[in-house]
Amino acid sequence: MYDPKIDPSNMCKSISEFPNHVQNSFDFFDKNSSISENINNSINNVLILGMGGSAITGLLFKEILADKLDIPVNVNQGYTIPKWVNKSTLVIACSYSGNTEETIAGLENCKSKKSKIIGFTTGGKLYDFIKKNDDDYVLMPKGLQPRAALGYSFTLMLIMFNKLGFINNSIIKDFQNNLDELSKHNHIFSYQKENNISYKIAKEIYNKNPLIYAEDGIFGIIGYRFKCQLVENSKILAFNNFIPEMNHNEIEAYTKDVNVKNNFIVIWINSDDYHHRNKKRIDIVKTIWSNKINNQLEINLDLNAIKSSLIKYLIYINLMDWISYHAAILRQIDPSIIPNINELKKSL
Repeated sequence: MYDPKIDPSNMCKSISEFPNHVQNSFDFFDKNSSISENINNSINNVLILGMGGSAITGLLFKEILADKLDIPVNVNQGYTIPKWVNKSTLVIACSYSGNTEETIAGLENCKSKKSKIIGFTTGGKLYDFIKKNDDDYVLMPKGLQPRAALGYSFTLMLIMFNKLGFINNSIIKDFQNNLDELSKHNHIFSYQKENNISYKIAKEIYNKNPLIYAEDGIFGIIGYRFKCQLVENSKILAFNNFIPEMNHNEIEAYTKDVNVKNNFIVIWINSDDYHHRNKKRIDIVKTIWSNKINNQLEINLDLNAIKSSLIKYLIYINLMDWISYHAAILRQIDPSIIPNINELKKSL
């Protein structure tokens, strides 16, 4: 449970309110956004700019939209932008603080190409840029760590893509109709009890280095988010990779090395939605590694009764946020502070 001595900034509250952030986004969008009716005219591609916690939503929607749009969606995590960006590019610039210098640099370059712009932010330089140039925007609520604002950023972007005609109304309806499932699972995951999956996994990994594997695509991004939460919240050095790509290289790194065998733990993120060949690949690799690494565990939630795939994804994300939180508390580490990131920013 919440320990103010370890968690004085109350990251526990931010994660606990994840379902509320999702629900509240619908009213918040209507009051805090400005999207032109014709902004999606003559769009040939979409570029989402973002770094760190502000990039995760873009990475998720790149995969979600892959089978829904006839135009490509790309995510840009850096200062420079692709040469193909032009006036037919819809650019979505995401920075929770509004002051992420890589995102601002990319945004300025996109503006010089006369791209159509939507800003996703709470304020800062990004909002100033948007207002100065009369571009479109979606505001987010202030007062959160960027990585703890995913409930808002994900849902606000979902609503925005619906307004643009990229996501149909039935997906939104199913999403809203299944929000209770997200709340139910969030409540369960929050408890520090031995029979709770989030706490049980946290106890297995908090003193080891997790190696996280998931199918490429949406679950691969969920695995990447999990890694990011472990390194930021729990201060655990963790790694992630994708099935089937890791079958062509990383699988060979596991020998009978004592350090690997004892200090690392493999986490398989699995789902009934995986390609059947990837399911088989996971089973085979688990067997091959059985005498090469002491610790392997699998996360495969039974969510078949839930009608919204997007809610399923958020439940996985919520679970892994709680795992990272419980692991931080077990390590007696404040999950909110990011001293190394702050030192880097001061030195730039």
